[in-house]
Parts: sequence; structure tokens; C-alpha cells
Amino acid sequence: MMIARRLHLVTSAIAALACLSTAACTNDEREVLTAEQLTRGLSDQTTARAAMLANAGAEQMQVRFLKTGRSGVMLQETRRAGLVTWLSSDGASLQTDKGLLRATRGFGAGLMAVDLKQSRGRIFAHAEGPAERFHSYLTGNDETETRTYHCDIRDRGNRTLTVAGQEIATRLIAESCINPDQSFLNLYWLRATDNRLIQSRQWTGPYLGTVTTRLQVTP
Repeated sequence: MMIARRLHLVTSAIAALACLSTAACTNDEREVLTAEQLTRGLSDQTTARAAMLANAGAEQMQVRFLKTGRSGVMLQETRRAGLVTWLSSDGASLQTDKGLLRATRGFGAGLMAVDLKQSRGRIFAHAEGPAERFHSYLTGNDETETRTYHCDIRDRGNRTLTVAGQEIATRLIAESCINPDQSFLNLYWLRATDNRLIQSRQWTGPYLGTVTTRLQVTP
């Protein structure tokens, strides 16, 4: 019975990961696919890696790209020096720093790196005020272009999230950023008990637009 349950969890994780490779997915549990259908079109290496991470109980994060509608679950692959890499079934990845987006790979025009030291300091201290962040993007000529954004961070007060039917007390921090060509709003829900970033809405760049994230945590 434990083996069957573990196989179900692995298969479910692979199915959710596969959603990131398609235009849309459903959460309807009545739609039951075979393992062969779930993994069709995925590389054997990536599928095996995803299965191994799921089987090991890797932390999961729900993601959705608002511009394209792509959504699914990513698995924590590595954690080094505070930086976490999240893996999708097709080999694409996100890198986060305490939940703040640092880089994307494999989703198209890449966000190569973000210098967000000033923003991070204010966000987790709930400290309102100005901050600058620097985004490096890969251009069509395979060159890196860095853009500077001037941001204003505000504390929007207490908010309650509902996760798996349970309520989680959080603090909502808003970050409004602008430069001569672009503007965006990032939102961060920090858990009241430990200040951990549970849910977010973050700008990736003009190509991918905004991504939302939510950790699958126990309240």
C-alpha cells in the first residue's frame, strides 16, 4: 500500500510538472492518465530526475505565468548558499533567493540574474522606502543587457492565505518598480510565524511577464 501511494505521488508530481510544457492544464481529479501518457514527449533523463525528486519528498512550488497561462508544479532540485533551484519536467528552471526570483532558464528569453540586495533587505525587514534592483537579460544576439529599476517598497499590512483549507497569517509587502521603459508591481506574502515567503507575484521581464508562486506548505 505504501509503495502504491508513493508511486501515485511520483506520477502526480510528473503530471503537474508536465503542465509547464503545455498551454493549459486541469486540476480535475476525474481526468486520470496513464504513466505513459503523463511522460510522453519528456526526456528520459528529465523524467527520471523529476521522479527521483518527487520520490524523495522534494519541496514543491506552484507556479503560473500570467502572460501565457502556463502553470504547474516545480520541484526543489538544489539549495546552495541560500539559492534554491526549482525544476520543471522539460528541464526549465527558476532560481530563488529566500523566495525572491533571481534567474530563469529554459523558458525562452532568459532572466540571467537579478541583483536585489536592496529590495531583499527592505522586504524581509518590512521596511518601507526606496530600493534599486538590477536585472540582466539575454538578448536575441546572445548578449547580456542589464536594466536598472527604481523601486518603492510598502507594507500593506496583515493578510490571510488559505492553503489546503487551512488559514495562514501573512504580511503583504508590495514593491513598485519603474525605469524609463517599463514598470511592474511585485507582491510578497510573508508568513507571520517565521517571515518566510509563502506566495508571490513577481516580474520576470518583458518576454515572460509576471509569474506567481506559492509554496505547498503545511500551515
